[in-house]
Amino acid sequence: DVTSKKCKAEKKLEELIGLDSVKEMIEKIKAYTISNKGKSNLNLHMAFYGNPGTGKTEVAKLIGEILYEHGVLPKKKYVEATRSDLVGPFIGWTAMQTNALIDKAMGGVLFIDEAYSLAIEGDKQDFGHEAVAELIKAMEDHKGKFCVILAGYKNPMQKMLATNPGFNSRIQFHVDFPNYSRDELSEIFQLIIDKDGYIVNEDALNKMLDITDLLRKINPNNYF
Repeated sequence: DVTSKKCKAEKKLEELIGLDSVKEMIEKIKAYTISNKGKSNLNLHMAFYGNPGTGKTEVAKLIGEILYEHGVLPKKKYVEATRSDLVGPFIGWTAMQTNALIDKAMGGVLFIDEAYSLAIEGDKQDFGHEAVAELIKAMEDHKGKFCVILAGYKNPMQKMLATNPGFNSRIQFHVDFPNYSRDELSEIFQLIIDKDGYIVNEDALNKMLDITDLLRKINPNNYF
């Protein structure tokens, strides 16, 4: 069974600390895309929801490799962009910049971080709407030929998708990235410390974790 075979990128995904629900969802995406590989209506586009530092970028790179290694995507290609890469400063520039990025990512993954910033609510003159229109067209015209991943904070992302039916209808998969737990952060701290050749005692480690707990209470959008 090809869906049970683990490629190099999947093994890397498994080694990431935490993200159990994300890993489970990626397994479902893999199974679905492999079973529907080659179909003209195969939709690979996704939305990643989560705070900064929760692994969205790393997982986007790995899912591109997974889809490539299983023959779903034709190229092992990853292009990362933000609003400034797609939206130009003058009339006519935005379509050109957006399509250049789409062409660059074709066959692989186009990852757009803070994607909700593309559509500024209530500002019809904002050039971001032109970028959205070009993206929506490409996502439909080249379905199955590349993967657009829109990422950002959950609430602004869901609001943007709800107010942009074109975007919303083209997103096949929605993936939630939870904040790391205290135990998971402890593992991450230990890995970083070990990698840099340092040693930390248990009291110092717990003090760092207490600080992160406090910061999360002050600002729930902190990823730690």
